[in-house]
Amino acid sequence: MLNLIKNNIKFSFKWLIILIINYSCTNNLKVSEKEILSASTWSKNDQFPTFKECADLEADKGLLCFRKIIEDEMNEFLTNKTFPLDTTQYKLAIKIDSEGNFILDNISPEKRIDEKSLSILKDAVNNIRKALPAVKTNVGEFVEVKFNLPFKFNYE
Repeated sequence: MLNLIKNNIKFSFKWLIILIINYSCTNNLKVSEKEILSASTWSKNDQFPTFKECADLEADKGLLCFRKIIEDEMNEFLTNKTFPLDTTQYKLAIKIDSEGNFILDNISPEKRIDEKSLSILKDAVNNIRKALPAVKTNVGEFVEVKFNLPFKFNYE
């Protein structure tokens, strides 16, 4: 009987030590919301998404190259598509996910565009080839980014 009590005390003592260690480790790992926000903010060291042929260019030239490829690929996709006459300038909110895929996240003003045109624009954005995703350098991770692209239907 005495052995059983000793074993129970040893067993309970071991669990108590494990719980104390676990609590002290998790308690020390708390990071404030301000620190998380600060680490998540875009910095000049972070790498914007790009395409392979634009990657080695200087910042401004690389951005122009990136934009030109997006415009060229969307124009190529939209060639020979029929749209209703519309002179509205739209703002396309485009998301590039952490794998480099392009997604039309939002369009404004959305009430001005019909469903067929919206569907074609979504397809145009989704068909842009994969980019090299953005990199948050302080953590070395690929990240999702969003940007706005002004867009207007051009009738020739």
